[in-house]
Amino acid sequence: MVLTVPELDSSILDYLRRDGLLNEGHFEYPSGRHSAVRLDYDRLLADPQASSHMGYALAKAFFTAKIDTVAAPSIWGAGLAQWVAYFLEPRAKVVYATPRPDGTREISMNLHGLIEGKRILLVDNVTFSGETMHRFGEAITSLGGEVIGIGCLWAGAGEEDTHQEVFGLLNTRYPAYDHEACPLCQEGHHDIQILTL
Repeated sequence: MVLTVPELDSSILDYLRRDGLLNEGHFEYPSGRHSAVRLDYDRLLADPQASSHMGYALAKAFFTAKIDTVAAPSIWGAGLAQWVAYFLEPRAKVVYATPRPDGTREISMNLHGLIEGKRILLVDNVTFSGETMHRFGEAITSLGGEVIGIGCLWAGAGEEDTHQEVFGLLNTRYPAYDHEACPLCQEGHHDIQILTL
């Protein structure tokens, strides 16, 4: 799929920096990939104005993909999915997973009709290792949905981790690199903060 890569409003980036939601440095994610950014994913979508702008920009990237349903594996993704679905044309429906006590996620049976035979965009605020998105994509496929792509605000995981093309809105400004290709490492910045989930 060819994506329209939107430019995120610089005022949103300023807001994220000002509130400490976006920190720059040298970070290693659970996927093993490196980046110059760390996001406070718990608070990233706490401001509705910033969330709506990021949701619009993410929807714009998938505007021509004819998405029927936006599906999210987490509570953070569910908030973003609402905005993305709202800005798609025609407006999409939203499906989310509910966490279970054993750590797995369950999609309520009354939402299955919004998945079967539908074109699905998976959305979360961030992807770190790609494992959650990969498992969630398998669950969507098992219910008869066609996963068209994965969208998030920032991706620390790639297609090899999620088994699906991943679009991270902030990755245009803050790419994630395999360790061997990391320009920060090549420039001698070896003070790396290793992040865990």
